[in-house]
Amino acid sequence: MFKHIKDMEYTVHVDRPDPRFAVLLLEQFGGPHGELKAALQYISHSLGCNDPKIRDLLQDIAAEEMSHLEMVGECIAMLIGPTDTISRDFPAMHLALVGGGPLLKDSGGAPWTAQYINSTGDLITDLSSNAAAELRAKLIYERLLQQTDDAGVKDMIRFLLSREESHNFSFMQAIETLAGSGVMKDFRDSDFSKKYMNLSTGQGDSRGPWNQGNEFQYETNPNQQYGGPAQYGKDPQPAGNREVTPGYNDHARNNPNYNQPKPPSPQTPQH
Repeated sequence: MFKHIKDMEYTVHVDRPDPRFAVLLLEQFGGPHGELKAALQYISHSLGCNDPKIRDLLQDIAAEEMSHLEMVGECIAMLIGPTDTISRDFPAMHLALVGGGPLLKDSGGAPWTAQYINSTGDLITDLSSNAAAELRAKLIYERLLQQTDDAGVKDMIRFLLSREESHNFSFMQAIETLAGSGVMKDFRDSDFSKKYMNLSTGQGDSRGPWNQGNEFQYETNPNQQYGGPAQYGKDPQPAGNREVTPGYNDHARNNPNYNQPKPPSPQTPQH
């Protein structure tokens, strides 16, 4: 059950109307990285979540995202200003014509769509997507901050980008508690899952924790090592603890030297 608490999480102040910026701020109202997308995505994830702690996290943050949608929408309406008389060069004409409030569209006029929502049912995958979504929203707020001189609007945006940062951290910490489960549990633990393939030429090959240490094996010439002629079956552990078992021959159809068995010829019917 939801309640409308009339006190906003953050009281919006706008020093003066700025229809041009109102259009830009639509990006966070009806855009692909905006507050409505976040709220509905997190609610969707929570409804399919069987972990009560993670479910609570998702619903708490989803509820806050709805309050952010309210804040952004209120700010847009205040930025549009009075619409009783509209000049021909009004910079937010499409907003003024439909009543002076925000539309579920992005700053370019594209309507909000449920295609913005992604959900897999795997907690680690979904939480990782949510953490990235918070960073994308934070980036947009940082860029919006550069497009206004209104002190009240800047205060609201700083608050919102700070909350995006907080949500990102919460999602990342939740992922840490799920290590070894879900998609990480099912990940194939063969020798090839700890190889880094250097597929670039020339100078400047970079090294770091993404390709050294952490049990990584750095392959300087993977094409020669694993490319044609086919070198299948070189994995020293063809079936790890969580890997597909021997007999699963999906690799065979990718082997250019593999001859597909011919189907048996139909027997000549006996008369």
